[in-house]
Amino acid sequence: MSFPARSDHVEDPKEAAPKTPAVLLLTELFPPDVGGSPVLFEAIYSRLRDTAVVVLADNKGAARPVAVPRDAAGLTVVRRPLATTRWGVRDPKALFNHVRVALETRKLARRLGSRREVIVHCGRALPEGVAAWISRRFGGPAYVCWAHGEDIATALQSREFTWLMKRVYRNAAANIANSHSTRRMLEAIGMPPGRIHVIHPGVDVQRFRPQTDADLRARFAGDGRLLLLSVGRLQRRKGHDLAIEAVSRLGASVPVSYLIVGDGAERAHLEGLVARHRLHDRVHFVGEVPARDLPRYYAACDIFLLPNRIDGGDVEGFGIVFLEAAATGRPTIGGRSGGVPEAVLDGETGRLVSGTDADELADVIRDLASSPKKRHTMGAAGRDRVCRSFTWERAAARVSEVHAAIASRDRISS
Repeated sequence: MSFPARSDHVEDPKEAAPKTPAVLLLTELFPPDVGGSPVLFEAIYSRLRDTAVVVLADNKGAARPVAVPRDAAGLTVVRRPLATTRWGVRDPKALFNHVRVALETRKLARRLGSRREVIVHCGRALPEGVAAWISRRFGGPAYVCWAHGEDIATALQSREFTWLMKRVYRNAAANIANSHSTRRMLEAIGMPPGRIHVIHPGVDVQRFRPQTDADLRARFAGDGRLLLLSVGRLQRRKGHDLAIEAVSRLGASVPVSYLIVGDGAERAHLEGLVARHRLHDRVHFVGEVPARDLPRYYAACDIFLLPNRIDGGDVEGFGIVFLEAAATGRPTIGGRSGGVPEAVLDGETGRLVSGTDADELADVIRDLASSPKKRHTMGAAGRDRVCRSFTWERAAARVSEVHAAIASRDRISS
């Protein structure tokens, strides 16, 4: 196995600063897995400059082809069996799995360098952070832990998981929250504000840009209908069911087609709703689409919507899809919960709704449908905002700052 080399060039060897520590990203979720977290990890860690990055990822689906962008050329991805549903430590099999991953993490860290030359970045507190915490307790490298919102909400459903999560975050050199909403969740479980860094996800503004896909429009809205789009896993908190209910309330007065891109546990329930409201000609389940084709769907739509809500503690931590739609110049409709109000500026780049009222959502769709000028203005504002504040390059630079600060603090204290 060959690891990417670090740059050793300095102008004055006598005053040479220590090398930037390597990053060992520990994550079950990495492309070809789909979803916001895999996209975030590849996009950010492929853009860390002058830093060696090794990704320890799960080996499921590793045989499938992966489209690696040019920016990811410096990543070394090591595949090992990481995925587990056993997140606790009371179960001997679960504890054994955490120890096994901790040993694998330490082994890779040693290959990269000595203790202070490597910092582990954990995709989540559970389960990846538990392995990093165990490794750290027995002399392993310092670690950083990401928090996404829904992962905290899930852990809080179990006393054991809550106990573990708190210890993972508490012993991390730093914690990265994907939104201010997630930061508040970390503070609520006792994490010091000074140890939390908010780094919003980003979007590739070259891939997602204002354009039109005539082929998809002809296929799904060839009769001049307004085209609505949702992209995301089919789970209750995303609000696909509310969107279907809203479409049924629009009736013939607002002719729309609704495309649902993604798959998940809620599909059968959603298909039942479509059948109940007799919307087979208006609601279309596309399923998962290849990442390379995703920009086409945004380009084809008129309005992007995902009226998310909190469902039994499950919350939308941010919502990269809102940025992707905005980058394409489309107005967005999101739920007024979690980190979504940070992704969608109500009244400027889109609209926020309760996520529980189908009539309210139908009224918002009707309002945007009646005003092409409003849709254009919001779409243009969204594109401008994303290009200024939500690029992957900006997010990667912030992660680099956190990484360097930890390295500097570790050297000073050593």
